Amino acid sequence: MSEKSSILVVDDQRVNLEFIEALLDEEYDVVTSNSGEDALNSLKSKEFDLILLDIHMPDMDGFEVAKQIQNDPKNKHIPF
Repeated sequence: MSEKSSILVVDDQRVNLEFIEALLDEEYDVVTSNSGEDALNSLKSKEFDLILLDIHMPDMDGFEVAKQIQNDPKNKHIPF
């Protein structure tokens, strides 16, 4: 059996995270983060194949999260 592709889902709304996780969990390894900072921490310990990223979040918006991810040579290849 092949390993599932991994998806990082970032959204400050719990209901959105739960919905997307329920939708994708059977076919993908889904990790959820409820803030930009939490997402950046998740990227330190796991590799992801795709990031689904909310733009409108408090503290650090999705644009800033994407910018920080793309500035990291280890993660800049990950599509959003």
